[in-house]
Amino acid sequence: MRLFSKALIIAAVAAALPVLSPTDSGGAGLRTIRGMFSRKEYRKAQESLREEIPGMRGRNLSQAKLILAELRTDQHGATTILEDVIRSGDNKEALKARVELAKIHYSIGEYHETVRVLDNIRAEGRGGTRYEAVYFRGLARKQLGDLDGAKRDFESIDRGDYLHWSYIALAELDIRSGRINKAVERYETIAAGHSSPIAGFRLGECYELTGEREKALKTYTNVARNFPGSPEAPKAREKVLMIDSALKRPGSRSKAKGGEKRETPSMGTVSPVYTLQFGAFIEKENAHAFISDLNSMIDGLHIEVAESGGGLWYRVRAGRYATREEAEEAALKVMERTGYSSKVLPLE
Repeated sequence: MRLFSKALIIAAVAAALPVLSPTDSGGAGLRTIRGMFSRKEYRKAQESLREEIPGMRGRNLSQAKLILAELRTDQHGATTILEDVIRSGDNKEALKARVELAKIHYSIGEYHETVRVLDNIRAEGRGGTRYEAVYFRGLARKQLGDLDGAKRDFESIDRGDYLHWSYIALAELDIRSGRINKAVERYETIAAGHSSPIAGFRLGECYELTGEREKALKTYTNVARNFPGSPEAPKAREKVLMIDSALKRPGSRSKAKGGEKRETPSMGTVSPVYTLQFGAFIEKENAHAFISDLNSMIDGLHIEVAESGGGLWYRVRAGRYATREEAEEAALKVMERTGYSSKVLPLE
């Protein structure tokens, strides 16, 4: 929904709408009006609408109303026009109107209304409007706490412009559920093509969360280099400086050959100690609920609080092992016994 100066609104056009009949007939100037709109010649577009709209019927009329709705500066006026298009019954334009109306509700925090307006729309068939509708419905459901419903919506989008954003949204749901490894897989899929600074930055945050600081450093560096003008770039540069400084301190970890991690030799350095991490949660209550579910199957589960990305995370961990090999063996046994996977991480 675009909002423009009231000077661009021509009252005569809006006043003419209630008396128009939705019967089928042509609208010869609609293509010209669309061109004016795309070139941001809003005053000319509305002047042409005033001349052409009395003779428009059917689909042309609905399309003209959609253009008019985008030019309205007031929520009530735009909503009234969009609801009129929805009642017209023209499937394609009515669907577009529902999406635009849902965006208005979403923008002002009316998430239940967003879901209601987009009810029963499925991501199938041709055209990107359906995918857009399902994506915004998923966002609203996520805001309402219906994570399962949101996940179903995002997973149903398998093509189009919103596939990329749905994958990012699914990764966020994974993080909220403590499935950090799954979130990493999703972010890595997007970041591999260097197509999204958002996915790249969040991938770096996930690496930090799992203790893989070298990977985080490389990821943040790529974001800063490949997307210098993005909002994520300055944040990524700050992360690079912070992690690089931490890795240069005595006793910090650096990569050894074969991908193994080792301790940089220093006075008093002891053998590294490893642990198993089963999940990481933003909400403390979710971490406790996770432990409650697994306590009878896995010994020594506890919560460690860590700060990352400007917030606190509650990591569910168990065990202390002198070597990575011992930790990996323990992780395999837990997987075989319980079906739950874990990540081997060095204690910081």
